[in-house]
Amino acid sequence: MMLHRIFQPQPASKLTSALLLLTIVSFFGASSFAAGSSGMSGPETDLQAQNTPGTKGPHIVKVGLYVNNLYDIDFAKNQYDVEFRTWFVYDQPDYQPNGRTEIVNAKKFSAHDESTEVAGDNYWATMLFRAKIKQAWDISKYPFDTQELTIAIEDATDTTDTLLYQADPVGSRIAPDAIPDGWTLVDFKVDTSTTRYASTFGDPRLKADVEDDFNRVTATIILKREGTRLFITNFLGFLTATLLVIVVLGVNMSEKALAAIPLQPRVTLSVGALFSTVGSIYLLSTKLPYTTNFTLADSLQITTFVSITLAVISSVAVDILVKNGKQALIKKMMSLIFIFFLATHFGINGYLLTVATS
Repeated sequence: MMLHRIFQPQPASKLTSALLLLTIVSFFGASSFAAGSSGMSGPETDLQAQNTPGTKGPHIVKVGLYVNNLYDIDFAKNQYDVEFRTWFVYDQPDYQPNGRTEIVNAKKFSAHDESTEVAGDNYWATMLFRAKIKQAWDISKYPFDTQELTIAIEDATDTTDTLLYQADPVGSRIAPDAIPDGWTLVDFKVDTSTTRYASTFGDPRLKADVEDDFNRVTATIILKREGTRLFITNFLGFLTATLLVIVVLGVNMSEKALAAIPLQPRVTLSVGALFSTVGSIYLLSTKLPYTTNFTLADSLQITTFVSITLAVISSVAVDILVKNGKQALIKKMMSLIFIFFLATHFGINGYLLTVATS
């Protein structure tokens, strides 16, 4: 009985130990297999995602420019000439900016000194552009105007699905001596935008309603004109006409002057003012583009013509009233005309001039 109690439990103890050992081995084995399977499936999935067509995004091209020269600012033809060097930094060896980069707002342009170098892990391409840019001028405050000159660079081949520009505002600059005489640089900035073209450009493989987006880099040069000297020279005819009108109105208000100066010399002075005004208008028409906006120059032209008309009419009316002996009526009429002249000619133009120069 004693031997039975000692040796009988042994088989059960061994069986229990074996089962426990098998359970532990199975648990760790399953965990290791699961971990191994998980570690192998991750990279394989990422690789498949990279090789799946349509999952790769557009490649990024960093673009900047340096403006060397800005000249021939022509308001009458809505254009100006510019010379600038631009650069492209990218990591795709099959991308070549030469021959596919356009200045979309240029009347004509040409590229020179094209070069491409390897810079670390990237490619660095540069070229020199000379362009005649089409520009819409804001002449509402001429000659105290501020203008925004733009240079728009765009890729002619790839849409935003395959290529995106990234502006280089840090490296982009404009040379200090590139600013034309008579202008002051207010700001220079470079940014990106997207332009949509609702056209297939004749590609028979595309549907008629296809719309493509193209990325562009736009450089904006903000210039303010120093217009005091230009105002005196370009508007000298209006200033002369104004002085002649003041002389005629002054004579019409004075009894002694009326007695000494007959009607004919006063009318002659008014005609001289008219010719002076017409000459200034002709000069401005050769320098400024057509616009539908009301400008400071328009105000000066209109008020000067109104003033000349008042001078002629008042001269004739005063001459008639003098012959009829109505001196009191002359003073009242001329006082009203002179107040109207001051309010329209100096009041309106003075206000617009203050707004333009502020």
